[in-house]
Amino acid sequence: MTSSNATSGLAQRMAVRQVEASMTREKAAPQESKPYEDAIREFLKDSGHLICVSDDVALTDMLRRVLNEQLGLPADKISIAHDADMLLRILRNVCSENATPLLLIEQSLKGRDFSYMVRLIKNGFPEVRVVFIAAETEQQRYVLLHEAGADAFFAKPDSQEQLLERLAATVRPHGKMSRMLEWARTLHSQGENLRALQVCRQALELKANSAAVLLVIGDVFRAMGQREKACEAYENASRSADMYLEPLRKLADLYEEMKKPLKQLEYLERLDQLSPLNVERKLAIGELYLRLNRREDARKMFNQSVELASREAMEHVGGVAFRVADAYSDVDPDMAISFLQRGLEAKRDFWNKDDLVVFNRVGMLLRRAGRWQEATEEYKKALKVVPDNDGLHYNLGLAYADGKDYEAARASMLKAMALNPNLPQKSAVIACNIAEVFFAVNDSMHALPLVRTALDMEPDNAQAQQLLQNINAKIGNA
Repeated sequence: MTSSNATSGLAQRMAVRQVEASMTREKAAPQESKPYEDAIREFLKDSGHLICVSDDVALTDMLRRVLNEQLGLPADKISIAHDADMLLRILRNVCSENATPLLLIEQSLKGRDFSYMVRLIKNGFPEVRVVFIAAETEQQRYVLLHEAGADAFFAKPDSQEQLLERLAATVRPHGKMSRMLEWARTLHSQGENLRALQVCRQALELKANSAAVLLVIGDVFRAMGQREKACEAYENASRSADMYLEPLRKLADLYEEMKKPLKQLEYLERLDQLSPLNVERKLAIGELYLRLNRREDARKMFNQSVELASREAMEHVGGVAFRVADAYSDVDPDMAISFLQRGLEAKRDFWNKDDLVVFNRVGMLLRRAGRWQEATEEYKKALKVVPDNDGLHYNLGLAYADGKDYEAARASMLKAMALNPNLPQKSAVIACNIAEVFFAVNDSMHALPLVRTALDMEPDNAQAQQLLQNINAKIGNA
């Protein structure tokens, strides 16, 4: 036996022993779960490193407070990136030090969708765990991100306790089942397939029909050359979790190995129904259709794949333009406007609600520059995509008010409040701005309650106080 083979064998035996020791500790440990703080501290004190890609100062400050002050971890355990280039530099540095990064990415940062980064990151840094801090988005986008390699999603936390809970859920194994799965996978990777099956059967006693366990069983049978049993395990895994795509992918691959194109196509089509934004899969389906002489189906599928590829390319072009706009935002607002508009124009055929941030940003910059008419045009473009967005109607009303077109402004404000009657309660500023528009068209009946709403929220609000005086004076002179 060569020295390298001996080293490899030793490493394999050590890996198995480590997992067995982990299972032993799990059995001996009390049943209560660790506090959130312990889970995060354990991950980061070992070799973990948290990287956050966000321009939300409140979020990044909260992260630093939680890690550095509440958990007592050193400041160098967290890095903040504001763009893709900074992120990649930090990742290279962290991974070169053999650390295990946990990456938190805001799905939309300054109007740019970071989804395209997932595949790039996972290809270059497979050890990185990628978690998206996601606002509401379409399910198809979530599924595509999971396929690209995103490990998890969570909504932006409102408090330090929420942040701790969500981070802990991301970094720690969830109890005995996860330990057993880790053990089974390690045994399988070392060729200990019969022992892996034994562990999987024990895991199924804890949770019958667990999709994750059934998937490992399928992998073990496949490695043992028992393809029919592997298919059965994958099928059971798929039935146990409707949105779990991995069993369907493995079935499609397995039937390709078995040279059964009709069965392979069946599972590829099921995958396409669940995750219709995957270009590579559509191409594979189109190629199978051609092999099966289904020419019209192939043409439709290839057309869909080209359309999706075009959409991805345009989104990337838009992302580049938005980055250039960021660079100009402080030094040359007119140039920033130009590049934001170029980015939106590049995506014209594929606008969606995620682009609202950019439309609003362009409108705000145009209003600041006194170009209110152009601002109204940007808001109108956005309203073609999301016609029932109260924020857009409100901003459109502000732009009309800038141009002293108060009747149009009033109509926009009425539409905004019809869509969201609680809009004035969001802030005293919003309530006052809407009241100003109504007062400008002598509509004191609508203006007065809004001013009172503003004063209820902020009794010392100077704008509301002045507006109340003006309304009372006008009513008194009527």
